[in-house]
Formats: sequence, structure tokens, C-alpha cells
Amino acid sequence: MDKKKIGVVIYANPDYYPPTVNAIRLLSAQFDVVLIGRNYDPIDCEYPNNVRVIRLGKYSSIVERMQASSANKFWEYINFIVNVKDLFKDVSLIYAYDSFGYVAAYLSRFFSFHKAPTIYQNHEISKYMEPLHSLTGWIQRAEKKFIHKANIVVFPDRDRANLFQTQMNLSRQPIIVPNFPLNSQFVLDENWMSIIEMRWKFVTLFYRGWISETSSMKEMITTTSLLSKLIKHINIRFVGFIHDDVYNDLKNWVNCENISNRFSYLGVLPYKDLQDPTFSSSIGFALYKNKSFDRVACASACNKIYEYAACGLPVVVSDFSTYRDYLSGESWVRFADPDDPHSIVSAVLDILSDLESYKSMCVSARTAFEQKFNYESVFSPLLADIKSLVA
Repeated sequence: MDKKKIGVVIYANPDYYPPTVNAIRLLSAQFDVVLIGRNYDPIDCEYPNNVRVIRLGKYSSIVERMQASSANKFWEYINFIVNVKDLFKDVSLIYAYDSFGYVAAYLSRFFSFHKAPTIYQNHEISKYMEPLHSLTGWIQRAEKKFIHKANIVVFPDRDRANLFQTQMNLSRQPIIVPNFPLNSQFVLDENWMSIIEMRWKFVTLFYRGWISETSSMKEMITTTSLLSKLIKHINIRFVGFIHDDVYNDLKNWVNCENISNRFSYLGVLPYKDLQDPTFSSSIGFALYKNKSFDRVACASACNKIYEYAACGLPVVVSDFSTYRDYLSGESWVRFADPDDPHSIVSAVLDILSDLESYKSMCVSARTAFEQKFNYESVFSPLLADIKSLVA
């Protein structure tokens, strides 16, 4: 018996959104999938054989697309809608990510006789409306008008969901599916604990993700400089996206703090290659400054926290009430002021204060991931709803 087909649409390169990739992998075990995204930046992911990946438009970088004229952006989006309509004509359900993907899905259904149920999931949220003359501003207003037609709305964080519900005057609450990693992608060797003592003796502080001022990059560098006076064998490494001007600023700060021999930037690595440098580190950083709503409303949306846990790493997170409400019961988590290197130093020293305590934190982190902070467990209720919608 043939599997039913689900259409997944995102107005981005889906490869760079681990929760989206995770959902597609789980959906593909039950359904055939048609995945539509835009054709920019290198391909960074392999999908199951029954996932048909369609990357629309002429290949370019995301920077080139952002720099396109307003007219070109509107025409590209109109063509995107037309393609979604044609490619999704025989799907049993549409799973739309981001506001651009949802509006395209809604309009493609509106102009066809095929009325497949639609799920809308967004990872991010903005408190502000862009001007109407911009494509983003137009999409934001269309999203507000059409959102009530979605069968299910999904967000990765309760605070983001609450704001969205208020902004859109939704009568029902969105479903929460946190941005946890897949259990099946973070399989550790049976003897993985043998490395813990080495982590504790030769300390590596680690940050993975978008590198910017809002991710406390300078504070993490200063923290390493301060700790180097107390811990002989310590270094720090970053991996992730960074703009050229930010990278130059970061290198200047590293030199200013005189820790160039302790710092390394690993570049942008494919997701599957991030596990090794994460696993070989000692402590993971997930520090955001209070510069925007989505950085604070991020306790269950910050996938790096739970990727650290999957590798058995203790983690230092921002000392926001949202994070404390969600993670205060986790023995492997420490909280620090993201604007204060001395606060971060205290959190690191607390984690490293005792070898046996550190071992316990590493084991607790991995256990928490296996038992509750994995994508299989949190996606399961939504998967049951999807099966009901396509039955």
C-alpha cells in the first residue's frame, strides 16, 4: 500500500533548521514527503529516500537574495507561490514553516480545488511590523489575515506562542514542540564516559551557533582570559555563522585579551560534523543578551542547549527568568549574567569545582536528553494529530 504524501514548505534553505530536518525525518517514516525550499547557500543535509527535495530559483547566497530589489523579491515570491500550488496538488497535508511558507501554502490552496489541511510552524517571532511596501511587511499582514485557517499552529517556546496568540487574536493556543535534537542522531559509544576526566583536566569551553554581539562573544572571550589565570589547561572554540566585520571584531578582542593561543574558530560545519567537537569539549555556552524578545523567549527554542546535553556536556545559559522557569531543576545547567564575564567565570568554576560532581553533571545531561529533551518524544503528540488529519 502506497504511503500518503505530505508537502513541507519553507521559504528558506531547510538544511539550516535542525528542527525542520528532524520533523521531516520523523514524518518520512510514516509518509512520503515533498519538501520545497529556496535554492540558496550550499546543500547541508541528506534526506531519506522518500523525501523529494525541490530547491526553487536560481542558486545564490542568502546575502545576494537579501540585497535584491523589492520588485525582484516580490516576483520571486509570486513564482514561489505558483510552484507550491503545482507541486502540492496531490498531497494529503501541507506542513508550512515560517510566515512566508504559510502564506504561500494558504494562497496555493485558495487558488486550487485541492484543500489539504495545513499545519503552520514558526521558529522565530517579531514584535514589530515591517513597512507595507516591503515583502516582509506584506507577508506579516497576510499571515495575520490567514492564520485562522491553519488547522494547527506550532511554536518551539511557550512565551513565543503566547505573544503570537495575542498578536494574531487566535482563539486556541498553539502547540509547543521544543527545538530538541533527534535521539537517533546523537548516539554515543558505550564507553563515552571514559573521556569525562580528560574534559575536566583539559578544559575546552565551546559555543556553537550564530556568532554575534548578542551571543556574548566578547564576554566569553574575557571569561576565558580570566580563567586562564586559574586553570592552566583551558581554551575556547567557536563554530558557526559569523559576518566578516564581526569576525574581525572578535579576533581583535581575542588579541586584546591576549588569548590567541587559547582561541580557535572552526568555521561553519555541517550539522552532522558538529557532534565531535561538541563531545570533546568540557562546557557548552548558550548565552544570549537581552537585546530582543526572541533571545529571551528561547528556553525550549535554543536547540544548542539540548545538543550539548545530548553529548553529555554541562551548560551555562543566560540568567533570565524564562530559562530558570524551564531549567532550574536540571543539575547540569548553570545560570550566568550574559553581560558579566565574572558571573560566567563563577558558573564555570562551579561546574569544574569537583571531578565527581562534574562526572555527575555529564551523566545527568545525557540522561535528561535521552528521557525528555529529544525530538522524538516531543514530536510524537503532533505526529498523532497529523495522522488524524490525513486519515
